[in-house]
Amino acid sequence: MKNALLTASESAAIVEGTVAAALVAVLQTAVLRMIPYAVPGLMLIVLDLFFGVRAARYRGEKVRGSTAIRRSLAKTFEYICWIILASTLAIAFDKDWLEWGTLGLVYANEFLSIIGNYLETKGLQLSIAGVYRAIIRWLGGKAGVEVEPGEILTDKKRKKK
Repeated sequence: MKNALLTASESAAIVEGTVAAALVAVLQTAVLRMIPYAVPGLMLIVLDLFFGVRAARYRGEKVRGSTAIRRSLAKTFEYICWIILASTLAIAFDKDWLEWGTLGLVYANEFLSIIGNYLETKGLQLSIAGVYRAIIRWLGGKAGVEVEPGEILTDKKRKKK
């Protein structure tokens, strides 16, 4: 008959198995939370590629496919890191607003960059800092927020090729 007590290696195996199962459960929850945020990220990357190429051509720059693909892949990995960070923060602090708030700021910044690239092809320049200043004033509760005409959108002279 075998002794009822476990050996040290058997106890270690049980502890390792339990910890591994708990970690897999946490990671599975985190990955499932990340999926809905990956779709808008991919759409923003495609839009950024499209409008970024158009803006570069407008500026008279030579657009190389390898550079565009490399930058898009770098942005993809950067977004994956942001999504992982936001999801794990939300899980760690049990606050969902950390997840959508963090990714909202990241995606809003990228969206403004896309709008800026589009407007650049129309001869206008968007000041992202000016947009954020206007939003902060609006959130600050100032009644009748007035933004200077050239603070957000300005005419941009087209560079000669």
